[in-house]
Amino acid sequence: MLTQHPHTSAEVGSFYNRHTDVFDRALGGNIHVGYWDDESDDSPVQAATDRLTDLVTERLAPAEGQHLLDVGCGHGSTAARIAAHHAVEITGVSVSDYQIGLANSRPQSSDLPGRATFQLADAMKLPFPDRSFDGAYAIESLMHMKDKKAAIGHIARVLRPGGRLVIAEHHLEGDLAVEDVDRMADAYAFFKLSLTTDRYGELLREAGLKVVDYTDVTENVRRSYDSMDDSWREAARNESDSEKAQEWEAAADLARWIFAVPQLRYGLLTAVRL
Repeated sequence: MLTQHPHTSAEVGSFYNRHTDVFDRALGGNIHVGYWDDESDDSPVQAATDRLTDLVTERLAPAEGQHLLDVGCGHGSTAARIAAHHAVEITGVSVSDYQIGLANSRPQSSDLPGRATFQLADAMKLPFPDRSFDGAYAIESLMHMKDKKAAIGHIARVLRPGGRLVIAEHHLEGDLAVEDVDRMADAYAFFKLSLTTDRYGELLREAGLKVVDYTDVTENVRRSYDSMDDSWREAARNESDSEKAQEWEAAADLARWIFAVPQLRYGLLTAVRL
């Protein structure tokens, strides 16, 4: 049985305070994986990560004037791209004060159709009134939350009926090999992870959300893993602080292992608030 590490929101925030810049360099100015159409697609990583944002946005189907919630907004790149193409208001939340500082310092032209604001907040206890958002998206953020029931419940609470939630992230399908269980527990502890094994199915239903689409895009995002490995190892080579250099190397080693686990999948899930 896989050991679950009860990491706190503060620990997740601290992790991203330290690692956000490495993710940013690896992923072309974004901090989520990229999407390539097939093996012949030679798009640079920035175009691929932007494409993942666009795929999430397509599933969200934002309409003019809507208010959207970005759950785990990172340093604001995803919200900025959506606001640049859609006349919506976006509120982004993160538990990393470093990320929120970066997001709020991002220039926003008054000529853009949309607008984004960012605040330090925990998705497991969202500080917003009921039914205050028309849609929400969570890209690689719910997997860091120890109380997924609370997070899904709060997202459902702040969504208006008919509002969409789009989730893009890693999960596990099938049982791990016995020899992989301890190593996965180490990865969970280091990256502050807790991966779902049922695509949030039961929690979404309990919260009053209906899954309307799920697409496995694991093979389309795999190239991102090499970029992240390279970025952590480059950070280690350039780091004068030996303790930090060891952290970057540990991240690269664990990431290389976890990304090769056959049960690890990446999917796009769309649910609707009933």
